[in-house]
Amino acid sequence: MSVLSKYWFRITASFPILDFDIRKFEGFVSFYARENGNTFMDKFFKYVEYTTSRFCLHQNVTTAHTLKLITSLWDATRVHIVDKCLELILIKGGVQVLVIDIRGSPLYLVSNKLLVSSASSLTSLTIHRRCELPSSFLVDNVIKFKSLKRLKLKLVTNIDDNMIKHLTTSCPLLEELIVKYCHGLTRLCVYGLQNLQQVKFFFAGGVERIDIEAPNLCFLQLFPLCGRPPCLNVASCKKLTTVCYYGDPSPTWKGLADFSSGFPYLKTLFLDLPETCDSLKLSSHSLTTFVLHSDCDLEQLDIDTPNLLSFEWTFISDSPFAVKRDSVSSKSRMECHPLGFVDALWFKKLRRFLDKKVRFKELKLCIKTYPCKVEELRMIQSPPFELDHVDLEPDHIRSLSDYLAVVDGVLWCCRPRSLTLESGFSSIHFEEWSYIVKYTYEKLLIQEDQGQTNIRIVTSSSSNAKEHFSDLTSLLTALPCDGLRPIITFIKEEVQLESSPSRAQACSLELKHVEIDC
Repeated sequence: MSVLSKYWFRITASFPILDFDIRKFEGFVSFYARENGNTFMDKFFKYVEYTTSRFCLHQNVTTAHTLKLITSLWDATRVHIVDKCLELILIKGGVQVLVIDIRGSPLYLVSNKLLVSSASSLTSLTIHRRCELPSSFLVDNVIKFKSLKRLKLKLVTNIDDNMIKHLTTSCPLLEELIVKYCHGLTRLCVYGLQNLQQVKFFFAGGVERIDIEAPNLCFLQLFPLCGRPPCLNVASCKKLTTVCYYGDPSPTWKGLADFSSGFPYLKTLFLDLPETCDSLKLSSHSLTTFVLHSDCDLEQLDIDTPNLLSFEWTFISDSPFAVKRDSVSSKSRMECHPLGFVDALWFKKLRRFLDKKVRFKELKLCIKTYPCKVEELRMIQSPPFELDHVDLEPDHIRSLSDYLAVVDGVLWCCRPRSLTLESGFSSIHFEEWSYIVKYTYEKLLIQEDQGQTNIRIVTSSSSNAKEHFSDLTSLLTALPCDGLRPIITFIKEEVQLESSPSRAQACSLELKHVEIDC
C-alpha cells in the first residue's frame, strides 16, 4: 500500500514495526525500476533511508518495537546506509525484536555500540549470513541481554566456542536458542539457563562435543550435516518431551542410551538414520509418537514402547514438522513407507513385526511393487494379525495383477475390521478399478463368517462428500466412469439374526437333501 499511496507511505513511517525485507519489495518495484533506468537496489535503499528518517522525526512515536533489515550488500558504498539506519533506530532504545540478515559481500560488522544501546530491551535477536559480531564483544563484557528470550544465529562467520559461551551466559532469561551452520564452532556448551526450553543446532563437520545443562529443556533438535557425530551429553535435561536427531546416535549419546529411565517425559521422537545404521533398539515407556526415517529392515527394529500411539517408518527424509500430520489417534497406529518394492518376503517380515511388543490397532501402507508373486503366502498357515483399520495407498502400482497381489499380501498379513482403498492413479481403467473393488470386497468377506457378517461401504471424493452403500452392486453402479476414483472404505458389520440357532441347526435348515453312502 505504501508503494501505491503517498498517504500510506507517510503512515508506514510512524508504524513501530519496521520490516525492510528486500524480497518483499521485488514484486512491486523491479519492473518500475527497469523502465526508469534505476537499479532495484537504489530504490530499496532510498525507501529504507526515507522511512527511518521520518520515523525518528515523528512526534507521536518514541521507539520501534521491531526492526528487520534483510538485504544484499554487493556494493561497499551502501554499508554506511545500513549503519546509519540501524543507528537511528537502535540508539533511541526500546527495540524488542531485531533481525539483521545481510547477504553478498563484503562482510557486515555489527557495531558494538548498537548492541549496547539495544541489549537491555531486546527479547528476540536474529543475525543471519554475512555478518560478524564485534571482537570487543568478548573483551568489554558490558553487553547483557537481560530480557532476551530468543537468539538465532545462522551462518555468522566469526562465531566460536567462547562467543557462544559468552552469548548464552549473558542471556539469563533465554528460552529458545537456534544455531545454524556457524563455522568455527568445535563445541556447543550451554550451562545454567533455567528458562531454556528449545535448542536447535545445525552444524557441519568439526563439532566435537555438545553439552547442555538446562533443567527445563523440552525440545532438542540436532542436525549434523556431515562428519563424525559429536559426543553428546544432555543427561541432566530430564524434562525433554521432543527429540529430533539426524544421524546415528548410538555411538555418541551419553544419557540417551536408556530413554525409559533417562527421559521420563519424552513424548515425541524423530530419528533420521544414515545408511550405515542397519538396526535400532529403543525402549521408552513414555513415548507416544515415533517418526523413523531409515531403510533398515523391519526385522532389525526392536521397539519396546508400550504406550506408543503413532509410529511412522519411512525412507523419505523430511523436516519432522514440515508435513502436516494427522492428530494422534487414541489407538496405536503404524504408518509404513518402505524403501523399494515389496514382495512376499516383505509381507512375512511385516507380519512378524506386528507380533512384537507394540500391538498396533491401525495400519497405513504406502507401498509400491513390481510384478509381485504372493502365491507362496497361501502355503503358510499363519493367522492374520487382528486390526481395527487398514489404509492402503498404492505408489507406482500400474497393473491390475500387481494391485491384486498387494491386496492378497495385505489381507494375508492382516484381518481388519475396516479397510480404506485408494486407486492412486487415474490411469487405471474403470473396468480394472471396478474389478479391484469387487475383488477386495470378496476377499474381506472370505475372512469372516459370510452368514454372520455384512460389509457396509463408504466413498469419499476430493470435495469431502461421502456416500453410503449397503451392498456391492449399488456401489459399482455409482462409481464414476472417468476421472479420479473415489476413496472407498469397507466396514465389516455383524449381522443380527432374529433367532440364534446353533451352527449345526442353521445348516440343517438349509439342506434340501441328504444322502449317506457307507
